[in-house]
Amino acid sequence: MPALGCVLAGLFLANSALAQVPEASYVSPPNPVNDYLDAIDRIEGDYGPYATELSDLYLGLGQTLLDSGDYEQARDAFHRGVLVVRVNSGPNSPEQTNHLYLIANIEALLGNDKAADEVLENIQFINSDYYGRNSSEMLGVLDRMYQWYLASRPPGSEYAQYADYERVIELTEDMVQVSEALHGPGHPETTEAYRRHGEAQFQAVRYLMGQTMTLSLDDYVAVSSGTLYTPGVVKVSVGEHYDAGRKAFKRYVESMLADKSTTPPQYAEALANMGDWYLVFEKSRTSRNLYEQAYEVLASSDDYAELAAGYMAQPRPVHFFFAQPGLLEDVPVELQELSVDVSITVTSYGDVRYVKVLNPPEGLTDNHLGQIKRQVRQTPFRPALKAGEVVTTKDFIWQYAIAAQGQAS
Repeated sequence: MPALGCVLAGLFLANSALAQVPEASYVSPPNPVNDYLDAIDRIEGDYGPYATELSDLYLGLGQTLLDSGDYEQARDAFHRGVLVVRVNSGPNSPEQTNHLYLIANIEALLGNDKAADEVLENIQFINSDYYGRNSSEMLGVLDRMYQWYLASRPPGSEYAQYADYERVIELTEDMVQVSEALHGPGHPETTEAYRRHGEAQFQAVRYLMGQTMTLSLDDYVAVSSGTLYTPGVVKVSVGEHYDAGRKAFKRYVESMLADKSTTPPQYAEALANMGDWYLVFEKSRTSRNLYEQAYEVLASSDDYAELAAGYMAQPRPVHFFFAQPGLLEDVPVELQELSVDVSITVTSYGDVRYVKVLNPPEGLTDNHLGQIKRQVRQTPFRPALKAGEVVTTKDFIWQYAIAAQGQAS
């Protein structure tokens, strides 16, 4: 209808001589799918079914079909584009990567998680074979795959299964290996790889133990999905994930210190991030020591001492702990984009107490308010510092973002 409106508007704006033609005929709106098909027919007729120009045309055709919701036809178009690339540039040419990502997206949209995983595995194999496993190009490839999993199956969401956490861990392990081989341990990209690996291990532990982190780390937990290709009930060691994550965070801090370009604020935050790791697992004494060490890094610096007084002045949620799964489906649409102020006490151990929702908008039921309070209490907070010591903060106001069920906040 919008396209038809544009056509009609153009007809009315035509010059008067043209507008007075009595047999003015109806002009149908353009159809991008037909345009792509016509272009494909012309190229095939002139240069054959595997002309190099066809790969981009199939990419455009598939994207147009995807935008209109025609997933099956879009997938076929992307597969044809992949075939053209492979015929012209070889079976492991990285030029097919964009087509493959779109195929993976369609498989995910159709609920074919295993098929999507296989496509991602193929992307990694193709690029690794072409560039070399420890090449600089692979860091970008691994990062894109990592972002794909975080976007399609966010940690803590109903869509993420244990196999997804395993896959993200494997990707971060590969990032560490490649960056260490290219740059060594004291490089910003290696530092980031260590941090990602530590957070990936944390998310696996959280999935296995639940929000409260109450199980013994020595326990073996049964999960209903094993690896990507061998489903079944397997026993998973929570302690192994915990220990791997702890070591990754330690290497993250050591890498930050080894990098001569690291500033005191950056190193202080690395120490605090490691403190967050221990805080979540109720290692409060260790976390307090790390927070106070972070303060001392700033306080003892000639250039950044003035930042020490305001460092960690207020509590804040641990950034890698996604603890708001969303409210019930019956939350009114007009409330889903709002935030509510919540008054809390954050103890020096990072515990949340005395939760009170301030001035809740009309439309939130007592059940909704109860869920908000429960979710806030389950969120670990980095405590505040005062004069370099961890303290309890009373009546702290935190903004809680309301979201529909299944959305991350």
